Amino acid sequence: MPRESGDHGRNGRRDRGLPAAQVVTVTILTGVVGGALVGYGLDRLMHTVPWFSIVGVFAGFAAALAAVFFETK
Repeated sequence: MPRESGDHGRNGRRDRGLPAAQVVTVTILTGVVGGALVGYGLDRLMHTVPWFSIVGVFAGFAAALAAVFFETK
């Protein structure tokens, strides 16, 4: 039986490409790595190694957690 356009499959939810746990993992990893890279770049420009790298990791982690929170809300 063909699905109608409003039929989203199991339990009325639309299936996403990746399971939710993988999306959360990728979001957190990219936030931390992105923050570290931005911090490293600032450290290289300002000759302040490792201060901006450390701040960048924590800022990236916080931004990733916020993104996960708003995505799952």
